[in-house]
Amino acid sequence: MKKTKILSFIVLSALCFFAGCKEESADNQILISAGIGKIGGQIDDTEKQFQIGDTIVYMFEVNSPDGISKIEFSVFEGVGVNQKAPVVLSKVENIAGTTWTLVDTVENIQNDIRYSVYAEDMNRLYLTKKITAYLDVSRYTAQTLYDGLSNGTSKTFMNVESGRTFFIANTIGDPSGMDIGFAYLENQPQVLGCLVSFDEYWNTGNYATVVNNLNKPVEFRKSTQATSGTATWIKDNVKNSAQTKAIFDAASAFPSVPELFPDGKAALNLKAKDVVAFKTSDDRYGVIQVILVDAKSGSALNTQKINFAMVVDKKLNSSL
Repeated sequence: MKKTKILSFIVLSALCFFAGCKEESADNQILISAGIGKIGGQIDDTEKQFQIGDTIVYMFEVNSPDGISKIEFSVFEGVGVNQKAPVVLSKVENIAGTTWTLVDTVENIQNDIRYSVYAEDMNRLYLTKKITAYLDVSRYTAQTLYDGLSNGTSKTFMNVESGRTFFIANTIGDPSGMDIGFAYLENQPQVLGCLVSFDEYWNTGNYATVVNNLNKPVEFRKSTQATSGTATWIKDNVKNSAQTKAIFDAASAFPSVPELFPDGKAALNLKAKDVVAFKTSDDRYGVIQVILVDAKSGSALNTQKINFAMVVDKKLNSSL
């Protein structure tokens, strides 16, 4: 990611440069104006989505009538399970003035990026402002779900928006936070290793605490897309929300298993290199590339699991 940075001090009259950017204030009178947008487009602090490869521009301006004592400029890369530790990109102290500005261009954006400015005035009062460049999709390249851990009793479920996995205890307290689970049904040759919409997971015969309609459904379809055996295929080939929808629209329904699952509620008999397209109840599309289905069973090592990579449309105004 190539960056071109311009860091300078300007007079208060330069606020017109940030026209349209919302100002955030506090009792301490520090003002921080911020904006973000695609190069050549609108620059303001509203939530926006970008596509991988876009060039974006972001800007900050700090004004303090009592003088600026300290500025810290930080970056947080990724959201959800992809979020990395914040990095302080610059720290400036003893600023001889009342205004500080930053304009930055980021070329070929590849990840969600959140920028933060912390400003402190000469009276030790402070204010923080954050803006985020969200991609229109989230990409998770190392996901694992278990149908029984070493004791053969524990299972895990996933929230596809955040990429987080949860145990059964979490589903009791917050069933709406679960979307899919993995089940390996050895007595059902037409099913075997499968991904199941959480609202139908009770049909796998596991956990009386999981009952129908705890969560909104996820619809699965089987894609004919060809993949490699590594997660690089989905990362290289599924890069935006238009592609996730196109793959779903071109995919076919999985075979119905009337005694277990309604049509579309499960992706059945999965194996390495399979591509599963899905749609959430709020019409976001996603693609799963199966890396491995492990069918270990019949012993203390009862650890059936699935490894996969996933790309899913991002929903803004979320708690990621």
